[in-house]
Amino acid sequence: MSRLIRTPAYGLISVLTVGFSLFSLPLPAEVQLNIVAKFQNADLEFDVVTVFDSEVEASRSKLALLGIATPSRNSFSFRLKEWLSLIELWTKAVKAQSDSWKVVGSMTETETSDVSHLTLSAGRGVKFVISSSKKGTVTYALSKDDIAGFEKALDRVKDFLSH
Repeated sequence: MSRLIRTPAYGLISVLTVGFSLFSLPLPAEVQLNIVAKFQNADLEFDVVTVFDSEVEASRSKLALLGIATPSRNSFSFRLKEWLSLIELWTKAVKAQSDSWKVVGSMTETETSDVSHLTLSAGRGVKFVISSSKKGTVTYALSKDDIAGFEKALDRVKDFLSH
């Protein structure tokens, strides 16, 4: 398992993405994780997580993650600016629902040594694809039944990152 490295790029991200089973990680006491929402589909898991690290400067102490476990695991980290961009992509994807999948947009992760890419597609739900050169590609299709629950999670995380 990776070890926690304190850098402005949040070494914590590497710890979380190596073993996304969040409660089994030996995290320092000053790091607080909150699973805001968890979605499951067969053997796939999609998590929305907030992270607070009291040992870094206040402007950098909050982070959000989207994580997918397939059993391979990958995640994408967000600050407020990126989270707002995710909300914009999400809104496009929800409005573009159809019988076939089409890409509505993508984002590139910042502040990490293993840069991930997140792509959202619209179809019979919203598909999230997270890919990185080190961890490969993982995909989760959020069903139409889970759209309202995910929107609540988006709002909760926006509030967390804003305050």
